[in-house]
Amino acid sequence: MLEWVITLGFVGCLGLSGGVFVHFVKSGLNLEDSSRIDPLPEIEE
Repeated sequence: MLEWVITLGFVGCLGLSGGVFVHFVKSGLNLEDSSRIDPLPEIEE
């Protein structure tokens, strides 16, 4: 029983730390800002 509690706690901590990492990487990259500064060229047909 104790092994399952330790395993689930470890998986939960990994998920939480991974979520925090992804959140701060996405906020650091700021994808909307890059398209505002250097917009894609408009293709004329």
